[in-house]
Amino acid sequence: MEPLGKAGVDGTGALASLSGIEEEFAKDRWDARHIPGLRYARHTGEYHINFAEIAKPFCSYVKDYARFLIASDRAVKTIATHVRYLRQFFFFFCQRYPQARSLQDLREQDIDAFILSLQVYLHEHRGKNEGAFVWRHIHTVEAFLAYLERIESPIKPQASTPRIIWPHHYPQQAWQRSQEVKYIPQIVLKQLDTDAQDIPPTYIPVVLLLRASGWRISDVLSLQLETCLEQAGDKCWLIGDIQLDFVHFWREGHEETSVVR
Repeated sequence: MEPLGKAGVDGTGALASLSGIEEEFAKDRWDARHIPGLRYARHTGEYHINFAEIAKPFCSYVKDYARFLIASDRAVKTIATHVRYLRQFFFFFCQRYPQARSLQDLREQDIDAFILSLQVYLHEHRGKNEGAFVWRHIHTVEAFLAYLERIESPIKPQASTPRIIWPHHYPQQAWQRSQEVKYIPQIVLKQLDTDAQDIPPTYIPVVLLLRASGWRISDVLSLQLETCLEQAGDKCWLIGDIQLDFVHFWREGHEETSVVR
C-alpha cells in the first residue's frame, strides 16, 4: 500500500473545512449544523449553543469546555444546557468578585452562596423543583472544575474540586426523585392500543418502535432509516444512538459513579 503522504491526496478541501469550523468556534453563537460530529435532534430545531452572555474573562474557557464536550460525543442540547448553567454561575461569581480573572480563590463558602442565589432566583421567578434546579447547576459546575483541574488550566482553583464541592451541596431529595423510573401509565397505553386505527399512517412506525423498544421518543425520532436495523441470521437488531450522561454523586459518605439515560 502506498503511504498516504505519496498518494497524491489533495488536502486543500479538508483544510478549508477546518478553517470554516474554526470560524464557527470563534463566534459567540454556534450552529450545530456547521459543526461536523456535533449531534442534534433535527425534529426539535435546537441547533445553537449561546455564549453571548458569559462573563468575558471566562467565555473562552467555557468555549474550550464546550469543544471538549463535543469531542466527548455530547449532543448539542446537553452542551447548551451546560453552557446555560455555567453562564448563571459566572454571573454570580463576577458579581461576588468583580475584579476576578480566574477561579483560583474559589472556596466551599462560594458554593454555599451560589446555592443561596439559585434558591432566591427560583423563589423570585416562582419556579418549582428547587432540589433538581440546584442539583443540575452544582453538577455542571463540578464537572467544569474537574475539567479545569484535569487540564491544569491557568484559571483553575487552588483548592481541589472535592474540597470546594461537598456531598451536602447536592440535594438528596432531588437525586432520589431523579432515580424514579417514569413509565407511561397503563391507561394511556390501553387507549393507544384501542384507538390505533385512528393514528395517521406517518406515525405508525414511531408508535411501533416505542412499544417494541421501550426507548424515549427523542431516541426513536433520531433513528436513521439507512442504519437503524441490523440483521444476524433470523434475528433483527435495532441500532440507535442513545446519549448517556455520566453523573457523579455521593451516598452514605462514599463517592460513586452512576450512568443515567
